[in-house]
This record gives sequence, C-alpha cells and structure tokens, in this order.
Amino acid sequence: MDLGYLAIPIFQRALVAGAVLSALLALLGVLVTARGLAYLGDGLSHAAFGGIALGMFLGVHAPLLVAIPFTALAAMAIGALRRRGGLRSDVAMAILFAVCFAVGVVLLKKARRTENMFDPEQLLFGNILLVGANDLWIVLGIAAITVAFVAFAWTRLAYATFDEELARLGGIEVGWLESALLALLAAVVVAAIRLAGVVLVSAFLVIPAAGGRVLGRTLAGVAGWAMLSGVVGVGLGFVVAHRFEWPEGAAIVLMLALLFAGAVAFRRLRPT
Repeated sequence: MDLGYLAIPIFQRALVAGAVLSALLALLGVLVTARGLAYLGDGLSHAAFGGIALGMFLGVHAPLLVAIPFTALAAMAIGALRRRGGLRSDVAMAILFAVCFAVGVVLLKKARRTENMFDPEQLLFGNILLVGANDLWIVLGIAAITVAFVAFAWTRLAYATFDEELARLGGIEVGWLESALLALLAAVVVAAIRLAGVVLVSAFLVIPAAGGRVLGRTLAGVAGWAMLSGVVGVGLGFVVAHRFEWPEGAAIVLMLALLFAGAVAFRRLRPT
C-alpha cells in the first residue's frame, strides 16, 4: 500500500488536525453524553454554520474567529436554559439552533463572494485537505486550552457529570463548569467543520464516546478508549479515503462506526 502521499504537507496538516480534533471531540463527547446531551453536537454544528455565515457576511478574513464566540454563546444559552428550567433543553435547543441555521442560510446568500468564502458544500460535508497552516495553529491552540481546562477541572467535572445536586452540595460551581465545558465544545465543533462539515461532525462527538463506554470501567478509562478510537478512526479513514477515493470526513465516520461495532463485539465475547 502506497503511503507516500503522507509526505505531502497538505496531507500532514490534515492528518494532524484530524487526529487532534477527533481526540478532543471524543474527550468532550464522554462528558457531554454522560449528561444526556448527545444531541448537542448536532445542534452546535448548526449554530456554527450560522456563525461562519455571519463572519463571511461581515467580510472577516477568518470567519471561524466569528463562528467560535457565536457558537459558544449559543451553547451557553442552552446550558442556562437547561439549568433554570423553563423550556425543556431539547426543545430550546431545537428552536435556537434552527434559527441559527436559517440565519446562516440568509447571510450566506447575501455575503459578497471573496477568496475567504467557504463553499456551501464544504460547510455541509467538510474537506479536511483544505486545512491551512493558520487553521492548524488555531486547532492546536484550542486543543491546548481544552486539555488544560479538563486536566485542571477533571475531578469536579466527574462529580458534576454523575450527580449535579451532590456536586452543588459539595461546593462545586456546576453552572460555571458547564458553561466553560460547553464553550470549549463549541470552539472544537467550529474547528471540526473543516473535518466533517455540519452534517457529520456530531458523529465525532458521539461514536467514540459510545465505544469508550463499552470498553471503559471508569470515567477516565472511558475517555481514554474514546480518544484512542477517535485517533485510530482518523488514521484508518485517511487510508481508506485515499485508497478508494472516498471523501475523508465520511470515510473517518465509517471507520469510527466500525471501531464501535468491534468494541461491542469484543465486549460480548470477552469473558466476564
């Protein structure tokens, strides 16, 4: 099998960015899905679409820099609604993110065509090979902040994930933790639009986390297995995409699903 293409800088940047983003989404996915918010990734990707469209409408050189705070605000708004009651979180999320997506469609239609424009197909389905040097630095910066936050707050995040009320009684600022977690998730989702697009990005959040829960026995174990699955899925996806000329994002998602199926089969066959 010819892997010589991996010596090309475009493929190197794409592989590094894909592995980092997939690992981050897997890690955050473990924390989010344990809170019963598996659908959040899909909603945030729709909000990110609106944020990117807003950046292009405003003529910003790097639309992702507009999309990150836009999506983070949407995520924190959902978190606030969830904590304070009122509308059910899934209803509030469906309304807010549908509005964000609709606004994005309008702004994308009205945006002036420039060299910084995202192609609508790239927004929907992604193209990781278009990751440039600046994009990679943004991804690495987001990764550094996310890893630092999770390492610093891991114990409190674990308590808040399993029992919010007990965490509050223990003096943990659950609201602040959740807001910070959702803001970081929003930033990672926005960056991952390049990888898989609006349509598929939620798969990177949910599938590795589900596989981690099958194999892991502690929250840290679940996170470790999920991140490993995410990175391996990206590597396999790149090889399959190049071999069969498939879209990279779709190939990676299929490999993640295959790894999940393998984890389920291994769990059933493993002696208890």
